[in-house]
Amino acid sequence: MSKIVIIGAGFAGQTAALYLGDELGKEHEITMINLSERFLYVPSLVWVGVGTMAPEKTRFPLAPVYDKMNIRFVHGRASEIYPDDNYVIAEKKDGSGTVRVDYDYLIVATGPKLNFEATPGLGPEHGYTYSICTMQHAVQSRDKFFESVERMKKGERQKIVVGTGHPGATCQGAAFEYITNIHKELLRMGLRDKADLLWLSNEAEVGDFGVRGVKTRWKGQVLTSKEFIEAIFREYDIRWEVQKGVREVDEQKIYWEDYDGNFGET
Repeated sequence: MSKIVIIGAGFAGQTAALYLGDELGKEHEITMINLSERFLYVPSLVWVGVGTMAPEKTRFPLAPVYDKMNIRFVHGRASEIYPDDNYVIAEKKDGSGTVRVDYDYLIVATGPKLNFEATPGLGPEHGYTYSICTMQHAVQSRDKFFESVERMKKGERQKIVVGTGHPGATCQGAAFEYITNIHKELLRMGLRDKADLLWLSNEAEVGDFGVRGVKTRWKGQVLTSKEFIEAIFREYDIRWEVQKGVREVDEQKIYWEDYDGNFGET
C-alpha cells in the first residue's frame, strides 16, 4: 500500500485528490492537508466583489466529499516537510497540537503567494488598492464598492480603476470580469453616469488575455479579440490604458512605466 499526501485543497489539490481517490480506492492511503475546512470556488469572487453573490455560495465543506472517496482529511496547516524521511508535520486548526503524516508520494498544491510587496503601495493590508484574490479581499472590495455607490447616490462622481498591479502580472481574466461586473451593477442601479471606469493593464493590447489575443468568426468575418473588446469598452464607456506596468501606488495616483520606457501617472 502506498501513502499519498496532498497539501492544499484548491483546484489542483482537489482535482488530484478526487482522481486518486476514484482510481485507487481503499487499496492505498490518500491524505489531504488543508488550512480551510471548505473548498473555495475562486472564480466566483468576481461576483462577491460587487455583492451579487453571497460568500457562503462560493464554498462547500470538504470532509463529506472526502469521506465518500476514502480520503483522510487533516484540517490544519502543513508547517514542516521532511523529504529525506518522507513525512509532513501539520498543525491542527483546532489548536490540539500537531500530527505527523507519512508519505511515499507528496503533492504540494498550495497555490500562489500574493506578492503585493513587489509594488509599493499595492494591496489592501499595507497599500491603497483592493483585491478579489481571496474571500477576505473580495468582501473588502465589495464593501468599498458599496461605499462608492452611496457616494454616487449623493451625486458624487467616482473614479474606479481596475487592472493589474505589477509589470510582470500575467493573469488578466478576473480583473477583466470584475470591471464589466461593476459596469453592469452600476447600470442596474441607474448610477453608471456617475462613474468613470478605467481599465489599466500591462497587456500589449486590449483583449490580449495573456495569449496574444484570440480570433473568432462572426457573420462571415474574422474578428479579433482586440476589435471585439475595444468595441464593447466603447459601448460600455470604459476607458483603457494598456502597455503600462504599475511601479507604485499612493492614495491619489498610480505611477507606471510604458513599453517605450516612458514614465507617467494615472
